[in-house]
Amino acid sequence: MQETREALLEAGEELFAREGLDGPSLDAICERAKKTRGAFYVHFQDRDAFLAAVMERVGMPFLDAVLGPRGEALSLEEAARRFVEAFAKGSYPLTKGGALRPSQLIDACARSSPVRDRYAGLIEDAIVRLGAAIEQAQGEGRARGDVDARDTATLLLAAILGAQTMLVDLKLPLAFGDAARAALTLLAAPRRG
Repeated sequence: MQETREALLEAGEELFAREGLDGPSLDAICERAKKTRGAFYVHFQDRDAFLAAVMERVGMPFLDAVLGPRGEALSLEEAARRFVEAFAKGSYPLTKGGALRPSQLIDACARSSPVRDRYAGLIEDAIVRLGAAIEQAQGEGRARGDVDARDTATLLLAAILGAQTMLVDLKLPLAFGDAARAALTLLAAPRRG
């Protein structure tokens, strides 16, 4: 049973990355997984529930890789380095495969509560983890202590989401490494002396 579910999720992940969210049909997903529509509906109520499950399958390991496992905050600098590296390698979920665009995901969120809830959950998880990294940096005197860590994490995530749209949907130039360095500079504790 679990093998069937995983085969479907893997097929969805691959096809969404290659064809975008609205590209692959349910038949194409089932065919790629070598499973039937009946098998699909045993595991997923509908396409939206399936998309939410694919998002979970892709999003949580990415957050673990970039921000560290829950409860184990990475340094802010290491998290930024890992994110920029993932983006450069094309392993960032919204750039892997090249067909999935941020605007498609926002459209899917607008029309589907399960998709919106899953995406919002992933973003909230990222905010919590990034906030922990910022608090750690503040406690070590490496980041400004006069700003709220959660508010700062929320602002950084909003900047990342906006940067995705600039790069992928609008095709505007943006050097993620330079932007990350600028964000870290803005957050850095003032030098004494």
